[in-house]
Amino acid sequence: MSSKIKKIKVHTHCNDLGGKIWNPSIRWTNKYAVFVTLNDSAGNVGIGECWCFDTAPDALVAYLRTEVAPHFLDQALADVPVIARGLFEKATLTARHGMLASALAGIDIAMWDLTAGHENTPLWRSLNKQGSGAAHLYASGGLYGEGKSVDDLCKEMSSQTARGFALTKMKIGALSLQEDTARVKAVLAAIPKSTKLIIDGVYSYSYEDALRLFEALPAERIEAFQSPTKAWDYKGMAHLTKAGVPVMATEAEYRPEIHDRLIEDVGVAFLQTAPVAVGGLTQVATLASKVNGTQTRLSLEVSSTAIALMAAIHAAAAYVEVAHVEYHTVHTVFFDSLALERRKEEPFRMAPPNKPGLGISLPEHKVLMAFEETSNTSP
Repeated sequence: MSSKIKKIKVHTHCNDLGGKIWNPSIRWTNKYAVFVTLNDSAGNVGIGECWCFDTAPDALVAYLRTEVAPHFLDQALADVPVIARGLFEKATLTARHGMLASALAGIDIAMWDLTAGHENTPLWRSLNKQGSGAAHLYASGGLYGEGKSVDDLCKEMSSQTARGFALTKMKIGALSLQEDTARVKAVLAAIPKSTKLIIDGVYSYSYEDALRLFEALPAERIEAFQSPTKAWDYKGMAHLTKAGVPVMATEAEYRPEIHDRLIEDVGVAFLQTAPVAVGGLTQVATLASKVNGTQTRLSLEVSSTAIALMAAIHAAAAYVEVAHVEYHTVHTVFFDSLALERRKEEPFRMAPPNKPGLGISLPEHKVLMAFEETSNTSP
């Protein structure tokens, strides 16, 4: 018999970034994270994280308390995906799909953490025993900053390659086309020729300008052009794809119909998704199945904490369809808790710890309790 969920706790964390760095859409001040902890009837604990991009976590926390958590108390772990699907179908009437996907992600990841713990195996093996067991990480940074010169940017990106990253990412789109093209060229000149670059336009360009920028760069050095146009400009992204641009889209999208369109109609090179935004690891598995046999591969977004990063690494370790995982150099909350094993035979492939579950726990002394719901029935 599957163990049942007897307690659900939600914690929050605030990372103060001071407003000194930005991308074309956001100046980073306070960055919040929301965590879900599940305790089961066997006395085990699982941890998950939710997508939280708001100026405060209050709305998501309230939604978890009133609309999500009550549906999972006293329910078997094996029934979590079924319950989640039912809630998502009912959300058609409430128009809360996005917040629901974020909330369910925390529940789902914690459920997989518990399940792998019961199986006494690393989480990726619970997802797919045939997985490679490791993930290709890329260093993500290159934001704009107060007083940050092109030389400063080049030093930052070079430091990432010095750490062993064979793939890095930087932001563009906040300056003129000419200025940002020059920034990218300067970075490419500063890093080893064997290192490739992801350029992230943060939905800033028309497809014509995106193509001009890409054509001004050495195509063999560009792994992907992330979010080159507005998220809804499927026609523009399709034009770029046909022109040979390796389009990466989008980031936090959770709607299956949008994923289908990006894979089938646009034919993006990389479908980027965040496990903590799309609904959790169960949904990553669904996307891996969708891109299998297509020209599209998955790339997993992480811009929050080590909990989200470890979940993404396990997903990449499970599914060959995941090309790479974002290792952020700015959003690094709890990264000192990471225990990763480097695979020396390939450029910056990392394996999660050979421990049951996620292989990481929530440092509760560093987070704030938002609420706790406990079952009133006996185990």
